[in-house]
Amino acid sequence: MSNLQISFMEQNDVQQSAKVLSIAMLNNPHHIRVFLGNGEKERLEIEKMFYELFNNLPGVVFLAKENEKIIGVMRMKSCIGKVIDDPDVFEDENDIDWRKSVWFKEWAKHDPVEQHWHLGPIGVLPTHQGLGIGSILMERFCKEVDACMAKAYLETDLDINVRFYEKFGFKVVSESEIFGVKNRYMLRDSQT
Repeated sequence: MSNLQISFMEQNDVQQSAKVLSIAMLNNPHHIRVFLGNGEKERLEIEKMFYELFNNLPGVVFLAKENEKIIGVMRMKSCIGKVIDDPDVFEDENDIDWRKSVWFKEWAKHDPVEQHWHLGPIGVLPTHQGLGIGSILMERFCKEVDACMAKAYLETDLDINVRFYEKFGFKVVSESEIFGVKNRYMLRDSQT
């Protein structure tokens, strides 16, 4: 990938970055269960979710670009685990907002309480997967985290992702099931 460039996301990249992630993650089992499918309607809901994430909870976002086209996105955010409010929400299995609240609360229960860098989302367009772009983004993530001498944390629902993240020093520290999908919570100790 001689034309590959890694850069920071700028405000004018937010919409396209959210779209790239929605395409990259459309077929994740977890997203299929939360959004009740993997068609264009669901992709647009996922894009909206990532767009809101970038605007409401900004972090440090790196983009992989090929000839100025975004082909990969990686977000990292310095975090301290916190208790999520559990307001009374009417349970409706078909309501996407309710399903997302169940998902976010379950993930929050596993978030480390000490300061850490949270990795996610990270995704590469399906047309560019398997070319080492995800590894390049992960190497950049590890370099940034190691410079802070901090721990890193992530969640994943795919076995192939577990093996991928293990290459970068992450270890599964707990698991849970959300809507019938196994989620793994992975921690990477501070590297000196």
